[in-house]
Amino acid sequence: MFDERTGKTALVVGSAAAIAAAIALPKKTASAKSSGIVSLDEAAINLLIAIAQGIENLNQSFQNLIPGEPGQMVIQGWPPNTDNVEIARIGIAALNTAYQLPDIIVPDGFTLLVKAWFTNAGIIYVARSDPDARNINQVWPLIPNDFVGVNIKNANRLFLSGTAVGDFATLLVEQRGGG
Repeated sequence: MFDERTGKTALVVGSAAAIAAAIALPKKTASAKSSGIVSLDEAAINLLIAIAQGIENLNQSFQNLIPGEPGQMVIQGWPPNTDNVEIARIGIAALNTAYQLPDIIVPDGFTLLVKAWFTNAGIIYVARSDPDARNINQVWPLIPNDFVGVNIKNANRLFLSGTAVGDFATLLVEQRGGG
């Protein structure tokens, strides 16, 4: 909750419930007197102090996450945008032949895109191994202009094959760093 008077954000959800739970400890810990005043033993008081300190720590941590003006929150997605991409083209030169994708690292949080070119005459098959790329039961088919995204550490873990010589697939993955 943002307090416009102080310009600070306070986490109050749940703190009232935690304090109420601490006060409602078993009767040997907290006892109501006939005057309506509740007395707390040392353990209950220490619990309340710990809750208050925890809330203050959460408030401070939350404040550190908020850049800019008080009350403005900027949320940046993960992973952050990059400056570079890696693009490659793999052609089908012979039928019933598997082609390993090139050595392209896919950074954590990014996806390797494999796209069958829009002018292809046949189907491109994506698989996890050389034998699988030649087994119709172990492939992911891509018709012309179709694509698949794979969250994998390196493109070279995948293989392609195709049903028409001269067809090709393109790869695209965002990259961190300069280049």
